[in-house]
Amino acid sequence: MANAKKNVVAMNQDIPAQLDTLRQDVATLAETIKLQTKATVADKKATAKELTAEKTEQVKDRYTELTNKAESSIKDNPLTSIAIAIGAGLVLGALTRR
Repeated sequence: MANAKKNVVAMNQDIPAQLDTLRQDVATLAETIKLQTKATVADKKATAKELTAEKTEQVKDRYTELTNKAESSIKDNPLTSIAIAIGAGLVLGALTRR
């Protein structure tokens, strides 16, 4: 029995040291998680920027294509274009009068 009491006393004296070690381990773990999170966020941010730039370029290309097509259509059929513009103006005018 005396031997068991000595072991319990020794274990109780070791608890503060174990708690300090545990605190240090938790702090190290928190720092590691923080660094990994920063790296992941930076990676996702770079990917988002690349994707945004790519999509912006696609939209600009499509806009240019549609603009050129509309200009070409107007040049090829000027009277039809004028008639459509007048018709659209009359319809919009009638809608806004009401």
